[in-house]
Amino acid sequence: MRGLKFIEKFKSTQVHALNQQDASSGGCNGCANGSKLSNHKRTKFTGSKSNKTKSGSVAQALLPYGLPSTDLLEPSIDPHLKPIHCVKSLADLYRRFETCLESDKSMLFIEQYAYLCGLGDAKLLRRCLRSARQYAGDLHLKVVLSAWLKFERREDELLGSSSMDCCGFILECPKAALISGCDPNSTYDHCKCFEENAKSNLGPIVEKFVCLSLEEDDSVTFCVRDKEISFVRNKIASLSSPFKAMLYGGFVESKRKTIDFSHDGVSVEGLRAVEVYTRTSRVDLFCPGIVLELLSFANRFCCEEMKSACDAHLASLVGDIEDALILIDYGLEERATLLVASCLQVLLRELPSSLYNPKVMKIFCSSEATERLANVGHASFLLYYFLSQVAMEKDRVSNTTVMLLERLGECSTERWQRVLALHQLGCVMFEREEYKDACYYFEAAADAGHIYSLAGLARAKYKVGQQYSAYKLINSIISEHKPTGWMYQERSLYNLGREKIVDLNYASELDPTLSFPYKYRAVAKMEEGQIRAAISEIDRIIVFKLSVDCLELRAWLFIAAEDYESALRDTLALLALESNYMMFHGRVSGDHLVKLLNHHVRRSSPADCWIKLYDRWSSVDDIGSLAVIHQMLINDPGKSFLRFRQSLLLLRLNCQKAAMRCLRLARNHSSSEHERLVYEGWILYDTGHREEALSRAEKSISIERTFESFFLKAYILADTNLDLESSTFVIQLLEEALRCPSDGLRKGQALNNLGSIYVECGKLDQAENCYINALDIKHTRAHQGLARVYYLKNELKAAYDEMTKLLEKAQYSASAFEKRSEYSDREMAKNDLNMATQLDPLRTYPYRYRAAVLMDDQKEVEAVEELSKAIAFKPDLQMLHLRAAFYESIGDLTSAIRDSQAALCLDPNHMETLDLYNRARDQASHQQK
Repeated sequence: MRGLKFIEKFKSTQVHALNQQDASSGGCNGCANGSKLSNHKRTKFTGSKSNKTKSGSVAQALLPYGLPSTDLLEPSIDPHLKPIHCVKSLADLYRRFETCLESDKSMLFIEQYAYLCGLGDAKLLRRCLRSARQYAGDLHLKVVLSAWLKFERREDELLGSSSMDCCGFILECPKAALISGCDPNSTYDHCKCFEENAKSNLGPIVEKFVCLSLEEDDSVTFCVRDKEISFVRNKIASLSSPFKAMLYGGFVESKRKTIDFSHDGVSVEGLRAVEVYTRTSRVDLFCPGIVLELLSFANRFCCEEMKSACDAHLASLVGDIEDALILIDYGLEERATLLVASCLQVLLRELPSSLYNPKVMKIFCSSEATERLANVGHASFLLYYFLSQVAMEKDRVSNTTVMLLERLGECSTERWQRVLALHQLGCVMFEREEYKDACYYFEAAADAGHIYSLAGLARAKYKVGQQYSAYKLINSIISEHKPTGWMYQERSLYNLGREKIVDLNYASELDPTLSFPYKYRAVAKMEEGQIRAAISEIDRIIVFKLSVDCLELRAWLFIAAEDYESALRDTLALLALESNYMMFHGRVSGDHLVKLLNHHVRRSSPADCWIKLYDRWSSVDDIGSLAVIHQMLINDPGKSFLRFRQSLLLLRLNCQKAAMRCLRLARNHSSSEHERLVYEGWILYDTGHREEALSRAEKSISIERTFESFFLKAYILADTNLDLESSTFVIQLLEEALRCPSDGLRKGQALNNLGSIYVECGKLDQAENCYINALDIKHTRAHQGLARVYYLKNELKAAYDEMTKLLEKAQYSASAFEKRSEYSDREMAKNDLNMATQLDPLRTYPYRYRAAVLMDDQKEVEAVEELSKAIAFKPDLQMLHLRAAFYESIGDLTSAIRDSQAALCLDPNHMETLDLYNRARDQASHQQK
């Protein structure tokens, strides 16, 4: 699945990034209309009736804090590593993967994770974490990575789940994480959790051991005050070297039958437990208090085997956060590594809720706490990287976040680790408006080689009045390095008038994914009274990169234009992305604005909502569809199938995290077991657990034969290279799904999928029927499948016309323009692909096509440049592979090898790139000879 950018959770998502001071003040200096107007309107926003009758009074009542102002717009500083030469950094990582020891691979994958965070590909980031866990042999690394993987799946949001629940695989199994050693080949296997539940009853054996009498002649008695405990001399001597020396060496105790132990800090019960252990080698016969005393005894007298047994047993007793908080202090005091690991695991698997427990944070936040963890091998960069990322996601300006980032810096051992800690501390201090501290951290990160931190340094300097210094700093970056979008975006902050717009336009040209230039230009047009032009400007980015801040701005503009229905649509869609979003500088909840806007639009009944949904769906209006479903959920929040539909739309809009949240809510609100199993199946499938997802689908079918259960099973099975037999089975499943009750929206999707399988099998007539039937129930996307059928039947004009019909209904669909280009001549294809790039610059096929055409025309430099301008803001596997092939063809083997390495860093199993890489290396080695 496509992913929602992880960074969006850290960045300020309000329209104003510079409104912290304004938001906390009584007035509204950040409003275009001034504080007096804002204070006057505040009562309007809380529901009081306006006595004004002039045009625009409703809009004014709905804009209690005025419109956004260009003076206060500012982009967030990216908190992740942003190498100045991304491809070179990825290539260097892959080279080190090739030559490093297997024990070093785990942290190399974490370094890869840190570099790729800025790309926001959730699936790629999860693969980095999974690979890091796969090669983790150290107990501590396994515990942290298993908890991190669990956190990424947000299982804490599933009702009825426990933090220590096992997903069934070694990779995330809490018990497997507590076993030392590394076997990369078995990490993805099933774990033994279920087998371990069937333990044999050892009670009678225990009694036998306990009741054994001392038959040996050579006994020794230990006294604790007036109590005597008899031991077999050679058995207690075998506990440790000190006991052996005492009982068989030159000490006076070796000649005695009775030894006084009253002053050695052990109780009578503890000493009796020691005696039992000498004969049974077991500690599970005793209560936890006695085992803790045995642990202390073992430490004092160097009884390593006893210590290991106590450590392991106590570790097995840690079941919840209360146990962990009690036992971790004992573990740290006695340096019981496994016990501490077990406690740490519970605390980490309880994230994010444990983040708000002061007792938990006391364990992690201070330097003294870090030192105690380090003494038992449980303080690491990885631990604090995980903790600090969770803290930043929840509250980036909290004291807890600052302390965790400070510990992160203390635990850093490599340059990239120090850079990350320093840069993120700079970002947090900047958000806290502690600009001098921000200057210090950004400058330190820049001195360590992170050029992007100079952007943060310039911002902080500007805040403390050093405007010229900030401008000069960014200018120096532009003059010394190859220009990128963010450089010109940053310089625009210190420019005025036309120069500012020129910089922003060039920033968009170099990196069209930057949202700030669109927002600034939109607000600037709005200030000039061109509201419709402002809306068109912000539309340009919303159409390919959906985010809450851009939706909020557009809703704001629609209110100003008195288009309340469109404003309501955007607000509802925004809430589907982030349910607790606060609008107007964080002062008004989105839900409250929805209530206010509902007073100014025609109220829709449930039937009206379904009609609207069909209309939006058939128009390929995903944002409109998302808004309608959210409106239906406001009216009936318990409808799980609506949550499921919402998740499908969010996936289509490339909002993976929001989609997964909706899936979890659908599962939580499911009214039957078979429905719950379907949603669990989708969750498992989307997180890479294909077999378990298939098992859920089959179990759901066994309970009740429903459309969704058959559709899920067919979808999972179709996601492989199907042979004829498998394809036939998937066809049967989809036909069975279509026989079950469902609405036209879902049946249209099933018909579309069925048509695709028929095409793969070469059954074009059946595929054509499926697509036509799908179109009959307004599944507009079926035009695309039908066009492919016509193309395969050599009816090229019919294929082109079919895609044109799709574009008539979905005029802003970049994918439709891209697909239509396949059915036209070169010039028409070029026009369609240019339009596709204009609508969605993140689609890579148009760049690759244009580059291939240029290469065919022997314009090698232009072909490479076409790919390079896209790779600069999206280092994509396919584009890197193609550019490497171009470099190879023109004899630039060094560049070919570099691009191949960067591509393999993104996917080490891409066979075509592996072949190209090996071939280029062989050619380069021959040239050197």
